[in-house]
Amino acid sequence: MGTSSARTQIPMRVDLDEAREQIAAALDGAPINPRLPYAEQLHAQLRRAIVRGRLPPGTPLSEVAIASAVGVSRTPVREALRLLVQEELVLVFPQAGTLVAPVRLGLIHQSRFIRRALECANLADLVKCVNDAQLAELEGLIAGQRAALDAGCTDEFFRLDEAMHRRMLEFTGREGVWSQIEASKLHFDRVRWLLLERVTEHAERAFREHKVIIQRLAARDGTRLVKSMHQHIDAVANHLLELRGRAPEGYLVD
Repeated sequence: MGTSSARTQIPMRVDLDEAREQIAAALDGAPINPRLPYAEQLHAQLRRAIVRGRLPPGTPLSEVAIASAVGVSRTPVREALRLLVQEELVLVFPQAGTLVAPVRLGLIHQSRFIRRALECANLADLVKCVNDAQLAELEGLIAGQRAALDAGCTDEFFRLDEAMHRRMLEFTGREGVWSQIEASKLHFDRVRWLLLERVTEHAERAFREHKVIIQRLAARDGTRLVKSMHQHIDAVANHLLELRGRAPEGYLVD
């Protein structure tokens, strides 16, 4: 199902009860809806836990432990893991086991390039047609971000951050482009969540950059608007060396 990195250790056998408890804690009691496909739900739940660092790189992912933790058979678990392998979030070692993949810097740079190209191109068009109602909605999202930061609610800040970027694409009729960006930025988001959880200034910096972006959009200043978005998306890369220096060995790789 996948290939391993030479820098990633082959997973060792772990206690089933411990593994089950770790999976259950990482999924935070997310329920499985019996009316919907199990594999799709498990894929979404495991991907969220990996991207948000609740299942950090190197965590063993036993089919038996996952199935036991959520109360399903191993078949949908196997399919969910297969999808995670395709997204390069999971590594499989034949005859040895499965574990969460390290954060690969190369994938981060690729996703950053894709996001920067698409969002900056979209803003170059949006600045020509944005209306007052749309600007008011974006300003409301900015106000919500401020409130989330003041309340120390990282999850809510992240949700409103995503909503702001998504709405700017929807305003130009490019709803499908956001889906493409979401698929490409999984690895980018792994670093974003690491920064939001562990670098207190990151969220405040992101908020300040959001304010500038909306201000320049309102001023119809296309040149500086696109430059601001370019810098905003690139900002995460500036923290990579710092993160690599303090992250556990094997957490981030080239």
